[in-house]
Order: sequence, then structure tokens, then C-alpha cells
Amino acid sequence: MPLPLMHQTPTLQLVLYAPDNRHMARLGSTLSGQAQLIWVDSREVSPQQLARTIAGAPLVLLDYCGGNASYSSELARQLAAAACALPMVGVGTEGPEQAQHLLAAVRAGVRDFIDIDNSAAQMLEVFDRLTRQPAPPPATAGAPAAAPAGRLVLLHGVRAGVGASMLAVHLAAQLALRLGHPGSGGPAANPVLLLDLGQPHGDGALYLGVESHFGYEDALRSVERIDATFATTALAHHGSGLALLGMAGTALPPVHEPAALLRQLRGLFPLVLADTGGVPMSQVPAALLKQAQEIWLVADQGIGSLVSLDQAVRDLEQRELRDERLHLLVNRYDPDGGLGDRQIAERFGLPLLATLPERSRALRASTGLGRLLTESAPRDPYVRALQPLLQRLAGGRDAAPITSPIARLASLLGR
Repeated sequence: MPLPLMHQTPTLQLVLYAPDNRHMARLGSTLSGQAQLIWVDSREVSPQQLARTIAGAPLVLLDYCGGNASYSSELARQLAAAACALPMVGVGTEGPEQAQHLLAAVRAGVRDFIDIDNSAAQMLEVFDRLTRQPAPPPATAGAPAAAPAGRLVLLHGVRAGVGASMLAVHLAAQLALRLGHPGSGGPAANPVLLLDLGQPHGDGALYLGVESHFGYEDALRSVERIDATFATTALAHHGSGLALLGMAGTALPPVHEPAALLRQLRGLFPLVLADTGGVPMSQVPAALLKQAQEIWLVADQGIGSLVSLDQAVRDLEQRELRDERLHLLVNRYDPDGGLGDRQIAERFGLPLLATLPERSRALRASTGLGRLLTESAPRDPYVRALQPLLQRLAGGRDAAPITSPIARLASLLGR
């Protein structure tokens, strides 16, 4: 069929780019009087032809119903490769495969997703938002890129088992509740991202009770597609509003450069809390260390932990990354458990940021119930010891180092 030439008119213009026109009657009936809908046969018009010759500013609808999902994802990838500036919207339907279809659409470059059973108002809200979003400005040669606004705080457990991932999920979920604005839409509704890169992988999703279909490895390959819509649709979310991006593999990719991804995420989220617990410091990506506003080393009083802490500090020195951003957190602190918290800090020349009490049994019991300790026992000493850290994260990087009253008393008793 000949390719229709579309011109700007007061009526919203939509192109259904699909191998058949089975959705024309249904969509046309729903959008009657609200939009002009034209079918372009993808079997006769290539994505390159569509990208080159279609005029005006329409939206492209791609069929993600039933067996056409994979086919439409390939069309989307070819349109993106052809530098097609038209916003692409997937049209799907409720069903057990919806999550996989949504993920495939986002990976292919689709900007948003509608249900074919949506009302006209619901569809038009999506279309209107996409048509109002300004196109990204062209890059200016020699012009420096704008610095992302979001803060990045790195939480590094010096070895597996010191409780860094448990600490990260409790801090991140509480911050999301404290900073979030439910219902506002966009990144403001998801103010905190937990970047879970710790070992063993998947602990963050396990503790939060969420399932993730889009992993860190996918994000590295899709940096240019990550926008506000991506943040609210493709990433896993906890009930607190916390967004989660973790690894699907068993270890960090051996050679990868996440600088562009980190800048993109910091442009979307006011706060990115990265957990690299259990990963040797020598394997933590340099970009993650360089972009972090603060680096918190988490250790306990065990001999193995202290040996690992020493190695982590040495690795940072060798990479010339030991500076004022570095702080120490002593976790699972027992006044009778060996070296005192301040003794550890003095031994390694690190400012002591906080000391958290030994509450492993309570944390395990809460996890067994599928809940965070902040939900099941909000007055627990561990939860109360988190409050100064939460204030620091919520209030900015220049807050003074803190130690909870309980931890200070434990330290005095220990000495």
C-alpha cells in the first residue's frame, strides 16, 4: 500500500504500524472524534521508509497483542536504528505475558504502553504526555554535558556477610517513604533508586519481596532509552515507592563502563543508593567510585571483616580514591565483641559515621515474615539507629558524622 503523507492538523494523528489492521475498528471506535488513525502495513513499508518519508508529528502505535510482540519489538529496534523521531507506543492487553511484552517494548525503544481496553481518556493522557515532551536538544560540539542533579551514595560491605545489603534495603525503602510524593508521576514519585550490585546477587529483590525482569546488564546496553517513562515502567518497585535495579547474572560483568548509565540514572533519581557489598574493592567500577558523593565502608568486629577492610582501604589508596568522601559504618556491634567501634575507626584512619547494634536474630525473623524490620518492629534498636543516617541522606552530604545514642552508649561501655 502507498505510504500516507500526514500533515499537522488540530486532530491528533496516529499511525498503526502493524502487519494487519485487526485493531483498527476497536481503536477507531474508542478514539472516535479524538484522533485520526491510519494503518500502515509493515509488510509493505519498511521501518526505514517510514522513518524517512512520514511527515508531521504523529505517534506510532505498535501491536503487542498476542503473537505480534516479538515482531513489533524488531520493528521498534529498526525504527530506532533509522533515527526515527516519532514517539512509539505499544498497544497490548491484560494477560500473563503482559510483563514480558512490556519489558520487550521498553528494551526495543518504545516510549510508553497502553492497554487496548483503556478508555479514550486513558489513551489520550498517554498520547498527550508524549507529544508534549520536548525532543532532546542537539549536542553542541565542544559544549560540556550538564552535570546530573541526583546524588550517588555508595554502600560497600567490605566482605560478604557483614549486613551491607540488609542495611541498604532498609535505608532505601525508608528514604523512598520519606522523600516520595505518591501520585505526582515521573521521577518525583520514585525519588530513590537502589542499585543492587552486591554479592550474592539478588539479595535486594529478595529482602524487598519484588521481582525484577530488567537487570543492570540490560541497562548498560540501553542507556539511551532510559527516561522517566522507563523508570516507572521497566524497573521493579517496592510498595514504599523505591525503584530497584539489580543484576541478573551471578557477578559484575568483567569489563564494563557504567559512567554513562550512572549519569543517566542520577538525572532521573534525586538519590541513587548503590550497594556493592561482598564485591572486592578492586572489582568495583572506577566510574561508580568517582561519581559517588559519599563512600560508606561497612564492616563488623570480626577478624575476617577487619582484614577485608584493610584490603579495601589499600585498594582505594592504590587507585588514588581515598579522600574525604570515605566513611566507616560498624555494623552488628557488640560491646563485648572485640575492638570498639572508635578503636576500629582510629586503627584505619577513617571517620566513624555510625554504629549499628547487633540485631541479626530480629532481622532474620522479620525477613522470614516477608517484611522489613522497619515494618514489623519500627521501635527496634536497629531501626532507631538508622534514623541519623536517614537524616543525612535526606538532608544532603554536608551533615556532620553521627553515631546513634545507643551506639555511643555501647561504645562507652565497651571501653
